[in-house]
Amino acid sequence: MNSELGPTELLKKAADEVDMNDNLGLALSMATSASPRQMDGCGADIDDASFAKVQTLMIDHPVGESDSTTFEVSGEIFKYVQGVVQGQRVYVVTNLLGESEILLQPQMVWTIGRNREAALPLKDRAISRRHAVLLYVQEVGFQLIDLNSMNGSFVNGARIRQRHLLKDGDRIRLGSVNFTFFVSWGFRTLHPIHPEVLARFKDSGSRSADFMDYSALEDPEILFGRNR
Repeated sequence: MNSELGPTELLKKAADEVDMNDNLGLALSMATSASPRQMDGCGADIDDASFAKVQTLMIDHPVGESDSTTFEVSGEIFKYVQGVVQGQRVYVVTNLLGESEILLQPQMVWTIGRNREAALPLKDRAISRRHAVLLYVQEVGFQLIDLNSMNGSFVNGARIRQRHLLKDGDRIRLGSVNFTFFVSWGFRTLHPIHPEVLARFKDSGSRSADFMDYSALEDPEILFGRNR
């Protein structure tokens, strides 16, 4: 250390060295602990049981525990969970595990976590083994319950405290997994279309042709009229 520097200069230089070391440590930490999304490929080499036992990665949340994650990521598959209510039948449709699938659970309770026994076992190091539960309550709706997870559960950018009633279109983040929640409360049975229109749609020639003239179907009575 240069002895010609005064006390003020020495303090400033020491502070700069601390900042530099902190930034270097942060960079090394980020390089050695890949993000959960980056680790998806690595997870393919680890069986589900081993992956569930690894230590949960801690995420630094912004001040006030708000979440400013942007959902619209170019090239990324849109992730969703949809709760469907059809009378007494309730189920969940989701593509969080890959292709869209229907999840039927007799007690209407869907567990979410890194544990492979969960209804939605997500390979994300930032998700706890038992992270959250999606629950349907009759006459109330779908609720998201955080199980005191390390990194928390967020709905529309705000961290929830255990139980939260979900609405159609809510944006949810668990660990580093982002998805949108939808709910369907009813269904409709639509009228059949005109048989001539149906025949044209199903005609083998129209299915193989690059272009077909459908101008005759512009009449609403033809395309949308009831089959009498």
